[in-house]
Amino acid sequence: MLWDHPCMPTVRASALEATNAKDADVLRSLSTHRSMSVRYAVADNPATDDETIARLIDDPNESVRYTAASNLAERPALQQLVARSSDEWLRAALASTFLDQDDRSLPRDVQRALMADTFAETRSRIAETTNYLDIFETLLHDSDDRVRAACAANPRIEREQMERLITDPKWEVRASAAARGMRYPDDEQLLRLAQDRSVGVRWTVVYRPDRPRAALELIAKDDDEMNAHAAKSVLGDDDINSAQVRDSAREQRARAEGTLGFQG
Repeated sequence: MLWDHPCMPTVRASALEATNAKDADVLRSLSTHRSMSVRYAVADNPATDDETIARLIDDPNESVRYTAASNLAERPALQQLVARSSDEWLRAALASTFLDQDDRSLPRDVQRALMADTFAETRSRIAETTNYLDIFETLLHDSDDRVRAACAANPRIEREQMERLITDPKWEVRASAAARGMRYPDDEQLLRLAQDRSVGVRWTVVYRPDRPRAALELIAKDDDEMNAHAAKSVLGDDDINSAQVRDSAREQRARAEGTLGFQG
């Protein structure tokens, strides 16, 4: 039964309390509030106890469920539970747990379960975040283009592994390598991508903030008018990327260079 009372505080006040509370008993009480926004705040609070998070993973509201499944960094028992969930988006949320924390990862057995997931989105997110070489190598050979494309975004990727992506038969995978790779592709690889047979891949190289000038000079002679025009604009100092995009690219490269490699 969802918590309700004629003298209850406003929903906004309860949601704020759920956001800031550190007391597990308070959060447990608020977890049965009638308002989704309050339960959502409880699901998002790291101080919420495992039992309450487990209950919110089964909440009637999908936003609450997915938020609870995204709050499992310090909950190994619940990671195991969600890895076996019948809800594919809960499993995908679990796979994203350490997306922004390169020094941490899910346990190997959980990663292996998610690597074999039937849902491509889950496998894609593990491809981006895994720190285990065998798991990453398996996903590099995944039959789904989206999963192989996601491998490009893993900051631990080595040059030889990126080489496989930039020579993948599918242009979408090669374009993802050009767009999402951090430390790699390097300048030599980008020069080859600038001559890729796909218009879309060459277009992606133009819009990569740290592409070498020689790549732009190649694309400025492109048979595709839009590609050639975009490359010429950049060569003429008309920067097509915002300062925010350029700053983000520098941060991503620094992130990759500071990340430890794969574990064996």
